[in-house]
Amino acid sequence: MAGVVAASLFVSWAHDDKAAKERLLAGLAFDALSGVRLTRWEDSDLLLGADWHEEILTRLAACDYGLLLVSPKFLASSYIQDTELPRLLGPGRGKAMPVMLKQVPLEGSFDLRGLAARQIFTDAGGRAFTQTAGPNRERFVVDLAGQIRRRVLADAA
Repeated sequence: MAGVVAASLFVSWAHDDKAAKERLLAGLAFDALSGVRLTRWEDSDLLLGADWHEEILTRLAACDYGLLLVSPKFLASSYIQDTELPRLLGPGRGKAMPVMLKQVPLEGSFDLRGLAARQIFTDAGGRAFTQTAGPNRERFVVDLAGQIRRRVLADAA
C-alpha cells in the first residue's frame, strides 16, 4: 500500500458520554478514507485483567493523535485533566484533535483545560455532534472524517 499514511488515534472521552461517543465513532468510516490508514484505541478496548492505568499510559505515549471528545463531563473529569490532556497537549504532543461532542460554551464560562487555543471541530453552524440530527449528523461525521484525513496527510507531507 504505497502512498498510504498510517496513523493511530487515542480516543479520549468521558464515560458519561458513552452513548454519544458510540454514535459518533460508529459513523466515522475510517476504512473508506483515501490515502490514510487510521487505527483507533479507547479504554473500552482494555482486555480483561489488564492494568488499565498502565495500558492507557502506554497507548497515550504511542499514539500519533488524540481524538478528544469534548463535553462538560470531559472537561470535569479529573483523570482526563490529570493524565490524558497533559500527555496529548503537553510539550512535543501537539497533535490533539478536539471535537465538540456535546455543547460547551466557548466564551470563557468553562475552563477548557488547555483547549482554548485549539481549533475545536463543530459543524458549519458551530453545533456539537449531539446538537445535530438526520442529514446534519451525517454531514458532521463525514466532515470530521475528512478533517482528520486532511490533518494526517498535512502532517505527513
